[in-house]
Amino acid sequence: MPLAAIQSCNDSSTDPVNSYDYFPLTVGYYMIYNVNEAVYSSGQANPVIKAYQEKDEISSVTVNSDGSSTYIVARSSRNTASDYWVKTKEYSINQFPDKLIFNIDNQSLVPLVFPIDSKITWNGNMYNTLDAEDYHYQDINQPFKLGTLSFDKSLTLVERSDTTSVIDYDLGLKRFAIGVGLIYDEQTSYEYCQATADCIGKGIIDSGSKKTRKIIEYGPM
Repeated sequence: MPLAAIQSCNDSSTDPVNSYDYFPLTVGYYMIYNVNEAVYSSGQANPVIKAYQEKDEISSVTVNSDGSSTYIVARSSRNTASDYWVKTKEYSINQFPDKLIFNIDNQSLVPLVFPIDSKITWNGNMYNTLDAEDYHYQDINQPFKLGTLSFDKSLTLVERSDTTSVIDYDLGLKRFAIGVGLIYDEQTSYEYCQATADCIGKGIIDSGSKKTRKIIEYGPM
């Protein structure tokens, strides 16, 4: 499918670097993340908390007949830094001149399109059956600090941002860094308490979840 859904006015001032460096694709490259999850259930006073680590490593690449490339990424997890890695899945990244398509758990998503520009919007679900979501970039080529790591140039991908409702809260965003790839991912979806007049509008979470991934290590194997 062509990217007919993308609308852009060229703005070279937001793209002084090689856009493709926001997700470097090289066999043997890896990224390790601290992952934190909180799951809220109705009637439960406290959420169920999980903390673990994930590693994504590019294991192979195939050049396709149309000139595009398909990279296979192996994902492993472990409970703590002292545990052994256990492979949990593989997913693919299809690289085209104008976009990257990620196929994870049989779901195709488009987290990055090129050229990178703050005026671009596109449907990140254009290759799946989920509801359309208008993705866009913010804070392009800005420095960013995450824990002890500092990144000279980064950008934010906003997938969803419905954070003002008194009924629910829905936020999906990712941050990418030049020469590194994905450095931060947050997926939050809450429903607030509506059961009594006392809790309405108080931001009390009734159900939902929050998951974050924060990079702690990366590089070639």
